[in-house]
Amino acid sequence: MSVEKLEIGTSSVVIDPANLTFSEATLNNYVETEAAYYDNFGAYLALAEKNLQIRDIEHEKLFHSRYIEAKDVGGTEKYCEAKAKVDPDVVALKERCVEAKYMVTRLKQHLKAWDKNHDNAQSLGHMLRKAMDKLNSAIMGKAGYGDYVPSDDLIEETCPAATVTEVEVDDDLQFAADDLGISDLV
Repeated sequence: MSVEKLEIGTSSVVIDPANLTFSEATLNNYVETEAAYYDNFGAYLALAEKNLQIRDIEHEKLFHSRYIEAKDVGGTEKYCEAKAKVDPDVVALKERCVEAKYMVTRLKQHLKAWDKNHDNAQSLGHMLRKAMDKLNSAIMGKAGYGDYVPSDDLIEETCPAATVTEVEVDDDLQFAADDLGISDLV
């Protein structure tokens, strides 16, 4: 994968395919930074489109200027058009238009790659979550998180038996418990 640098007017943008790579270990970092890259390339695409429009205007302006010059000396329409098309300055501007179109297309294709890569990252994240759920159900029980009930031995190991002491119940608390129908719990 080679790094490509595009010069757009006075700005330059670096297209590095390495920024599109991720793995299970780097997925979080990739997802956190991809939007910034996408926004950045979107801004450069807008700049490239602006640059293309400016180049097109310059080309047409010079082309018509050369056409008029040929027409002023008495040439036919076909002759004037041919003369304007082969003018070295017009050809040079046409080449700049082609280069500007390439930059727009290249940035659009790179943004499509980011879109596809976003889908791939989401897919990998989904597969990782599924794998974690499977692993968790193997540890926690067949139905997943909610069905795990630790054994009495495990409870005794982790929570030493507590002694229960009698507690005097406040009259207001007893009255509220009677109203709720739970007085035998208090």
